[in-house]
Order: sequence, then C-alpha cells, then structure tokens
Amino acid sequence: MADRMFVPSKESLVAELVQYFLHEGFTVRGARGVEGYDDPPAIRNDGYGSARPCHPDVVGFDGGLRRIVFGLVRTDRQSLDNELSLEEYNVFLDHNAGLKDQASVLYVLLPPSLLEEFTSLITHYIHREYWHRVVPVASGLFVGGEV
Repeated sequence: MADRMFVPSKESLVAELVQYFLHEGFTVRGARGVEGYDDPPAIRNDGYGSARPCHPDVVGFDGGLRRIVFGLVRTDRQSLDNELSLEEYNVFLDHNAGLKDQASVLYVLLPPSLLEEFTSLITHYIHREYWHRVVPVASGLFVGGEV
C-alpha cells in the first residue's frame, strides 16, 4: 500500500493553486470550481493542436510585474504530456509573448514526485524562450508513493 498515492480532488487542487497565487501576491480573477470565483475565460488559440480556445484552471494578475498568470493542475503522469496538455502549455505561454517582461506566466501544480519529469518534459517540448515562464509548483495535498 505504500506505493499507492492518495490523489486529491481536482477542486481541492485548484483551490490549493488559488491559495498559492494569493500567497504570491497575485489577484485571482477566476478559478474553476472554487467557490467565490467565476470560471476563467477561454484563451484564444493561435493555431496549436485543435486550434480551439483553452481554459486555464486559474487565472490571475501579477500587479508587481503587470502580467497575467495562468494556472493548471496536473494529477498524474499521463496528464503531463498528452496532446491537450501540450496544446495548453503552448497557448498560455504564447499569450502576450511579445510583451517581454509582461508576457504571461504559467504555473503548473503537480504531485512532488513528478516535478523532475515535468521539468524535463518542458525543456523537450516547449520553445527555449518560454522556459523561464513555466513555474512548477509542488502540491502539498498528495500523500503516499508514486503516481
């Protein structure tokens, strides 16, 4: 049983990401399934994958750096690099990309056991100029072994 992990609900993970954003001083503008927040708006897709708009789990604003911050939750290995996930990473990182320091940033909440693999995946699938705008966040809600 030690190799089994407790996987929290998507709603509790989104709520954890909201708390992380607030702790970082961001204004949260939307969060999927979190009481007191509207769902985040769809973000235009400029031709990645399906070309359909993408919906972040959390969207906020970093007032200090005057940029939009997006948040996604990933719960397991399969959700790190499936087609939809790769499309979402590209859409959110492409958002306001021409604004240099004010380009949007992507925070991805995931189990601590997947941090290294996620970092490797990002450096393999995402353009180098976007790497510094991807922030992995280790969830404190996962308990147990590997996912």
